[in-house]
Amino acid sequence: MDEFAPESTAPASSAPDAAEPPTAGDTAPARRHTWLWISAAIVLAGLIVTGVQLWANLSYDDAEEAFLHSRTVAQPATATLVATMEHADRATTAAQAVDGVAAPELLTADDRAALAAGASEIAKQRADAERIGLDLPPAPSQKPTMPWELFLEASDLREQTSTLDDRTDTQDATARSLSATIRGVDELGGRILETAHAAVPAIEKASVDARFAPIIELRKAADDVGSAPADMDSGTSASLLRLDKAVAAVRASAQSELAAKAGPLFEARRSAEAYARSISGGVLLEFVWTDRLLGQGAGESGAGTATWDGNDGGSSHITLTNSIARYWPAEWTKALVTHEVGHSISAKCYEKFDWEDQDANEQWATAWAMSWGFSAYDSGANIYGTPSKALQDTAKTCR
Repeated sequence: MDEFAPESTAPASSAPDAAEPPTAGDTAPARRHTWLWISAAIVLAGLIVTGVQLWANLSYDDAEEAFLHSRTVAQPATATLVATMEHADRATTAAQAVDGVAAPELLTADDRAALAAGASEIAKQRADAERIGLDLPPAPSQKPTMPWELFLEASDLREQTSTLDDRTDTQDATARSLSATIRGVDELGGRILETAHAAVPAIEKASVDARFAPIIELRKAADDVGSAPADMDSGTSASLLRLDKAVAAVRASAQSELAAKAGPLFEARRSAEAYARSISGGVLLEFVWTDRLLGQGAGESGAGTATWDGNDGGSSHITLTNSIARYWPAEWTKALVTHEVGHSISAKCYEKFDWEDQDANEQWATAWAMSWGFSAYDSGANIYGTPSKALQDTAKTCR
């Protein structure tokens, strides 16, 4: 008989074997977490790169803006310093030229020393200004792309900005200091011009024997000095040097004229000339003395001639015989000289008579001499006839 084992009715265990590997469906959640972390890291890295790039760009832009602003501010400061340096050059050159003035009345020893000191100080400050530098650094040409390049360029721009700001401050201070020194020399130049202009009347008076051409140039040079700007530039030095040259010419002319009048009649000649000038109404006179003129000059005879020019305030050339000096101041000699000055003063009163007619000229000179109280005979009426009472009255109005 077959024997059968009894069937077990206990349910089979459903627990999996611990050593059994996991199924494929179990790995999906883990992989999803990993990719999320990787994605987050990529996004974060991108944000960091973007942030760094933005930071680098902003840093560069700020540095560039500050640099360009400083560069803009530096331009007028540099231009001002350059203009001041050019002014310094002109003042120095003019001061050195003025030192060539020889007449002590035009440039005193004290002013000469002060001018030399001022010019020296200008030259020193001008040399210091030259060393500051005048060229502007170039503007950035092209903005970098990479962040490290942007940071490096920004750093360099900030350094340039600081250097440029310091230079601009130095330029401003130097320009102010140099301008103050130039202003001091300009003021000195103005005082020198005033001194020189004020000295001219005394110089002319002391050189009254000079011929009228150099005296006219002296007056013109004095007018030039009087109208020159009160500073120190080429116009100032040119005006002063012209005046100095005119002073030398007047003095040389006066010495030459005095030498020509030397001799036994020297004092009488000068006395007659002084009288003539005293009544000439400001018309410049120059004299020539000769032994014979118009057939006269021997014994008690005498003669004179005069030419005149209405330009430059009036001037006249008078020629007299030495006999007038020998008999000076006899009445007839004074009357004759007065008659000739009557011709001379026509330079300022020619509209009072027919100056283009020779006879009218002689009538005028005779009337003018008579208006000073000389007799008709001595005044020239014995040769040219007695002038009318109306012309005599008119002649009294010309002084």
